[in-house]
Amino acid sequence: MPEAADPQQSVPTIHIIDDDTDLRTSLVDFFESAGMQAAGFESAGAFLEHADLSQPGCILLDIRMPGMTGLELQAKLIGLGYPLPIIFMTGNASVASSVSAMKAGALDYLVKPFSPESLMQATKQAVERNAELRARDAANLQVKTLVERLTPREREVFGYVSKGLMNKQIAHEMKISEIMVKLHRGRMMKKLDARSVADVVRIFDEVHRGVL
Repeated sequence: MPEAADPQQSVPTIHIIDDDTDLRTSLVDFFESAGMQAAGFESAGAFLEHADLSQPGCILLDIRMPGMTGLELQAKLIGLGYPLPIIFMTGNASVASSVSAMKAGALDYLVKPFSPESLMQATKQAVERNAELRARDAANLQVKTLVERLTPREREVFGYVSKGLMNKQIAHEMKISEIMVKLHRGRMMKKLDARSVADVVRIFDEVHRGVL
């Protein structure tokens, strides 16, 4: 998974991947005339080679292209861990391909020719979704960084406190004095910037529910 960047740091880019030069150019012009940043690519390979995948935005992707297809690129991006929402474009409304695309996580599926209104609506939703994903990833990275600062003993206390154990019970489980538990607990909460047991539980849940 790529490192999360500041979700507010850059202007979103609409990546348009289609081997139809005229359509690709007209879409770039359409978004730029609306004050949005757009970039066109003639193939999936060109996109992977030249696009900055760490930046915010979304992808308008032709489902059928020479070489790597849209579905194959979608699978590759998922494998790389890039949270760029994909809107598929196709001239042939294949039920099988649309089902495959949506099951794999595509945000929308547009059949050519599509209206400017439907295109803009789908694109705005994709950009908003990407902003949500980047904000989540940034928050997860921050939590992960805080947890990595804990010593092994502090991590143990972290786990026990999240389960609701009292200091005396934690001391029994860890076979250390209650005074040492209080010491580890205080340092743990300070490092996690946790002000209450509820904060500790929330952070523990974020770490262990698979979002990191």
